[in-house]
Amino acid sequence: MNKLTVTAKILALTIAASTFAFAALADGAPKFLGNTTSYEATLGVIPEDFDTYWNQITPQMECTRGEVEKVRGEYDWSVCDIVYNWAKEHKALFMFRTLLWGGHNPAWLAGLDSAETRQSVIDWFDAVAKRYPDLEMIEVVTEAVRNGQSYHSGFPNYKFIEALGGDTGNYEFVVTAFKMARERWPRAILIYNDYNTIQWNKDLAIDLVKKIKAQGAPVDGFGMQFHDMLRQGSGTFCVHSFEIESALRDAYEQTGVPIYVTQYDIGVYKDSLQKACYQEHIPVLMETDYVKGVTLWGYIYGKTWVTCADSPTKIGCSGIIKDGIDRPAMTWLKEYFAENYPYTPLGPEEPSAVAQNLYFSPNTLQKFEVFNARGVRLGVFTAHSFESAVQMLKNSNALNPSGVYYLRSRSTGKMQAVRISK
Repeated sequence: MNKLTVTAKILALTIAASTFAFAALADGAPKFLGNTTSYEATLGVIPEDFDTYWNQITPQMECTRGEVEKVRGEYDWSVCDIVYNWAKEHKALFMFRTLLWGGHNPAWLAGLDSAETRQSVIDWFDAVAKRYPDLEMIEVVTEAVRNGQSYHSGFPNYKFIEALGGDTGNYEFVVTAFKMARERWPRAILIYNDYNTIQWNKDLAIDLVKKIKAQGAPVDGFGMQFHDMLRQGSGTFCVHSFEIESALRDAYEQTGVPIYVTQYDIGVYKDSLQKACYQEHIPVLMETDYVKGVTLWGYIYGKTWVTCADSPTKIGCSGIIKDGIDRPAMTWLKEYFAENYPYTPLGPEEPSAVAQNLYFSPNTLQKFEVFNARGVRLGVFTAHSFESAVQMLKNSNALNPSGVYYLRSRSTGKMQAVRISK
């Protein structure tokens, strides 16, 4: 900071957390903090206060094939559209879940032979791409790891493996799925996702990612689910932060693939235990550079899928807001982000058009802040490099009048003056 010019120092004082449309907890952080839709019988339920907390959203079952394509070739996008359109309207990041999964598929799929299965997968990928050509992040394959002859998800219930290239121990069918996804979404972040990759599934998932990457699979993110984050066998102690740090480090150093925490929750009835786990885990996830984002898995008590570890009769107890009142974990979460990533709301004339041309490029997602010559911050947008951010700024119709504006990268701290001529 002492190397900045006087003007830059003034600008630095104005740095705060904000996006163009809403004030979520992590708007000041260099990565997102998101959540998922409500776990209810009626799909597509997004709580009214969602955008006051979270700046990323992942559908639970709304966009799965079992929900969308109940009849072969007939696609009902209605509940998936709810989540996708909400993200667009609120300028939140949208994670598509999921293209290929052994779970939640339509019943008719199990009756197809290998050739028909392959064609049906191609048709499914094409249908998703036609409906959502601008997806930002995609869970391409979910829970495909194999332990011996047993897969952790229901892939053997269908003929996905045979249809997409088989599995000689190298997960060729997963490679095929990723290559198919890249053809349809050249700019999206393509993610492999698996569950509890911290305590007991980590090595298998790392092995899968390494193998598919070695075969040329365009995998841009390693999705690690953080359910069951109490120490196994205890039910009363949180997984230690050093264990999480070790697991994350192993995953990143062995695969070279950035990490996305796709599902995090602490399902306990005891408030103090839930808070303790959040305090133990969240700082590690937010402060580890190669973790690119965190998605909590539900936040309203009674509307999440988890049964309490410390009270099996309690369902939905991973929620951190109960009867409209923050549980201690939520109170702490707000305090953590307010202290470490403070938020300053923008005025009513925030230049949302700055973000019109934003897109995501694998492994290079960055946030940039825009200031006027007086040091007033005008907004935040995302680009894949400093050079593209400059061009987006120059091409935007949002900045008036003409003059000098300042662009700052949150990732590197680099700052540059940009002259805008209208």
